[in-house]
Amino acid sequence: MELNETVVPKTTKSQWIQFSALVFGAFIAIEAMAFQAPAIPVIAAHFEVPSHLAGLIVLSFYIVSASLYPITGRLADKHGRKRVLLIGIGIFAIAEFAAAVSPTFSFLLVARVFQGVGVSCIFPIVIAYIGIIFQPEQRGIASGIFNSVQAVAAMLGAGLAGFLVKVYGWPIIYWISGVLAVAGFLVVLFFIKESKGVVKGSMDFVGILLLFVTTACILSVSTLVGQFGIASPYTLGTLATGVLAAALLWFFGNRIPNPLIELSLLKKRVFALAALGYLTFTAALQLFIYSMSFFLTSRPGGDVAETGLFFMFNSGAAAIGGVIIGKLADKVNNKKLLICTLIIPTTALLIFSRIDASTSTSYILLLAAFFGVGTAIPIFFKYALNVIPTDKYGAGSGLLSVIRDFGAPLGSVTGIVLFTKFSLSAQQNSLTSQAAAAGVNPDLMGAVQQAGNSGGKVIDGALATELQTLGIRFEELMATALGEGATMGIQNMSLIVASLFASIIVLSLFLPQKKAVKEQPVVTTHAEENLV
Repeated sequence: MELNETVVPKTTKSQWIQFSALVFGAFIAIEAMAFQAPAIPVIAAHFEVPSHLAGLIVLSFYIVSASLYPITGRLADKHGRKRVLLIGIGIFAIAEFAAAVSPTFSFLLVARVFQGVGVSCIFPIVIAYIGIIFQPEQRGIASGIFNSVQAVAAMLGAGLAGFLVKVYGWPIIYWISGVLAVAGFLVVLFFIKESKGVVKGSMDFVGILLLFVTTACILSVSTLVGQFGIASPYTLGTLATGVLAAALLWFFGNRIPNPLIELSLLKKRVFALAALGYLTFTAALQLFIYSMSFFLTSRPGGDVAETGLFFMFNSGAAAIGGVIIGKLADKVNNKKLLICTLIIPTTALLIFSRIDASTSTSYILLLAAFFGVGTAIPIFFKYALNVIPTDKYGAGSGLLSVIRDFGAPLGSVTGIVLFTKFSLSAQQNSLTSQAAAAGVNPDLMGAVQQAGNSGGKVIDGALATELQTLGIRFEELMATALGEGATMGIQNMSLIVASLFASIIVLSLFLPQKKAVKEQPVVTTHAEENLV
């Protein structure tokens, strides 16, 4: 029988088994990525590298993975999605075991590079299979489950990593991830059907080079700003190189028949709007989460345990919200649902802009859950997947993965840089104001600021004498300044991120309506025709 546009075929048991196997593969990758956060300081201390070099542990992974997503997506379309997925999981497993036995920091970075290679073969293909296995009217719940599994993996990974590293040492996170990857390899091998797309022409090698340069330069800018300043020739030169490479990538991509990135998808209004919304959402989310991490650890009495609890509450709520919103996306008007969903984190951020260093942890955790439940990612996924041609699911999902891996590091690093700038400025103002109110000689205000920069560890002799004469302890001034600095930092960051979410709401107004469709039993699906 012919399928009417209003008929939604039921998803078979075989399809759900395949989807579960794919989700397990994604879970492994997310869990491994979440493991890194608490382990990085310990790894840096083990290899005796400065903090700015420790950031290479993150950047080496993201630069490679983001650069390869479109390539692996295209290879999967041409040579088989299951085949490329298995190769990726295999590389990932070997790289995890290699990282666990790293004798040097350089060796670890090489292992991280290959972990990025492996992950680049996982996410685009899992997203592509959602479009292959499920009909358009069922992709909302599938995307919601996929998003929720990522949230659960991130929650468990971050929550367990601190304990595991403390008890067994940093290599344990790589040993566990490697073993799970082997299990994932076997699950995919036995339960996933092969699927291919249609790819014409040869590989775009110029595009590969330009994408790598664009990714490496742009993702490094925030780190360079924090290290050298925004006006540094290193920062400006890197930014200019990245922008030039991006312009050339766009220029050549529109003039060759088989570009690395499917620019034709960006010319589709719905896909472009969904991709831009996804990028902004991801960056804003990471911007706020990393700002909260520094707020909770830098405020008086704060510690890393509070940060872990915040992350767990936020991710746990996102896991629940992802399933609920994904299910609703298959039943109600997507445009209205997206706007209502985005109002939730925007409202939470406006409330966060009123907290201060003395706000109770329980209240912050409650707000974290409220903020996390408003995840719009399943809706963005559904909008994007519905306009990708079936023979380009690999390339299209690869582009979505690039967008995510651009947004995540840009948001996280930028959040650290901006929060630090706001909080340090407020700390200095607080110190000088307190010192002036206490009667400290105005000529010693420079010494007050220098003492603040050192965290009170280095105090000028004349200033120390002045404080002693006045009966003032610098530690008390510093504690108050830290609290005011943390407060100003998180209040400003909350308003900035709220404005980003508000911009996504405005963007959502230009998306088309997506009406719910009534489900009816049909034995055959078009999606199954793509599986062999």
